[in-house]
Amino acid sequence: KGFHIPDDEEWTTLIDYLGGADSAGTKMKSTQGWNDEANGNNSSGFTGLPGGYRYNNGTFKGIGLFGSWWSKTPIDSTGAWYRYLSATEGRLNRTFSDKRDGFSVRCIKD
Repeated sequence: KGFHIPDDEEWTTLIDYLGGADSAGTKMKSTQGWNDEANGNNSSGFTGLPGGYRYNNGTFKGIGLFGSWWSKTPIDSTGAWYRYLSATEGRLNRTFSDKRDGFSVRCIKD
């Protein structure tokens, strides 16, 4: 109670505040935990950890390589937008996935 999952527009507001998608990733990544020395500087305070993701069949992938966070904005009845960080780049990416997949959530205080 008192918190909500951000919608796609709220994610965009954060990205714009951090200077755009190309620079937001490094500012959002934690200072440790990323494979291949791909840690960020966490200047945003977001502390994005590379928790990976879970496919809807129950298998886990990408721990140490990806950090993925849902938005509450659907693209259709089966999919929704999410944002992700990758060990291979310093940007914050936007794409969509099946709602049955498992990503992290970052709640915002109301």
